Amino acid sequence: MGKQLSPLEKEFLIKTYRAKIEVKLSDFCKMNDVSETSMRKWIKQYEEGGIEGLSRAGEMGDVLPEGIDRTEENYKREILKLRIENERLKKNYTVQKTEDGQTVFIRLSPKNSK
Repeated sequence: MGKQLSPLEKEFLIKTYRAKIEVKLSDFCKMNDVSETSMRKWIKQYEEGGIEGLSRAGEMGDVLPEGIDRTEENYKREILKLRIENERLKKNYTVQKTEDGQTVFIRLSPKNSK
């Protein structure tokens, strides 16, 4: 019997396969040491139930931390927020709240004039 993959690993394989349109399923499965039958089953489970559909019974507690909303829209929003924060940090800015509740962008270090 082969190794057991976690739901997150299965999701990663599914998303990687979908991103590589020109690769056949059989070739992708050989490269990743997964059977085609299992991969097809995981894709179907993922389409029907998301990451929760990929987990075995009693395993859901380990997939995502408690209190995390599991909808795809919330994932997209979180990714967008992180991208914006990343761009701000690249430009050396941080966000702070003033006493009256306004959001202010503050440069972390002075701009180099050279």
